Amino acid sequence: MPYGRYVLSFDFHNCSRNNVDCKSSNVVYAVNCRRCRRFVYVGETGGTLYQRHLLNLSRIRTQHIDPVAQHFYTDGHSMDDFQIMGLEKLSGSDEYRKTMEQLWKSKLRTYRPYGINVQE
Repeated sequence: MPYGRYVLSFDFHNCSRNNVDCKSSNVVYAVNCRRCRRFVYVGETGGTLYQRHLLNLSRIRTQHIDPVAQHFYTDGHSMDDFQIMGLEKLSGSDEYRKTMEQLWKSKLRTYRPYGINVQE
């Protein structure tokens, strides 16, 4: 995976690399699907990457109705296919973080039909 700083998979190995780690906040992240063998989603959080990781796993486990969760509990997928990767730790405003999120979505081609991000 050429873009990532590190990957957190379901078993949560390798918790730090470069400028992003599991305690980093104000990050842009990508969700990778092992089964599909590609990035399927790019998002951002003001909280820590670890908190976002746990939230996504909880939503998958409870079959929450959101695009990320649905991807991992349908069509033969499971939580074992889920990986989250910190792309960039940012300083600055929420608006800047959201702008960088849009750039990463385009760069990694996670908009539908290639991924599950929806173009706004």
